[in-house]
Amino acid sequence: MLSHILLWLGEHAATTEEMVSMRKSIWLLFILLFSLILTPISGTSRYYGTYLSFGTGDTFIDTQHGHGGPRTAHRKWNIECLDGEAMMGVRDFVDDFQRIVSLWCKFMFPYKPSTSGIYPYFPNCIVRNISTESFCFSPRNVSLTVNSFITALFDTDFQYRLDRIREDQTTLYKCCRTPFGYYIDYTSCYYRPTRDQYWEYYDATNFVVYCETGYVMTGMARKINPYDNEYHLEWIQCCRVGFLPVATMLAPPTPAIQSGSLHNHRRSGYG
Repeated sequence: MLSHILLWLGEHAATTEEMVSMRKSIWLLFILLFSLILTPISGTSRYYGTYLSFGTGDTFIDTQHGHGGPRTAHRKWNIECLDGEAMMGVRDFVDDFQRIVSLWCKFMFPYKPSTSGIYPYFPNCIVRNISTESFCFSPRNVSLTVNSFITALFDTDFQYRLDRIREDQTTLYKCCRTPFGYYIDYTSCYYRPTRDQYWEYYDATNFVVYCETGYVMTGMARKINPYDNEYHLEWIQCCRVGFLPVATMLAPPTPAIQSGSLHNHRRSGYG
């Protein structure tokens, strides 16, 4: 089509200078239209490749190329659960949980007033460093950290990496306070390991490391594997979400303990 336009211009142009000028104008117009077509496609692909929401109240978020951006508690992070959601699971494909490639968020607070997509989703949040702070809750600052759960991840690398000794020493995650009426039942907390007793990690294409129904992530740990002497995500902590005004509400089923396995190993406290 462009060649036909140029041929028509050549037949009707009065002088050589006019023909050259019009050719340049056509090429500039073509480049402009091409750039306008590609721009919205690129942006749309990135957004929908990062967030995948379902009508069940579940959202899967990929961490790839979600690095950078704000890192303070009152700003929205690139990798953050949506309004009323809390983190309940993590996934790694093939790297033995030396990184987190995606996270699982779950809508957990139906009685929370909606923000209609306006940030902040939760008014009270804090920032934690996974290398030195494995839990949202801290006994040194109870009033600020009690009843908090994980909502977001931050990293300066293109993916949430944990394996490097120096570069990943400061790897952040965000914890937010439960909405009014909700609380974290700390007597129900348990640890979900990322590996079995033979140090085989649960990396897979589907989610294997996640909390049971009614539970949310309230902590996670980055530790050295004694066999390869490298850092891995060791476990996530899961705690039940309770709701005070509804006394007749049934508690979620307590996960069963599998004898002889680290899977679903229950523990109370923060040791």
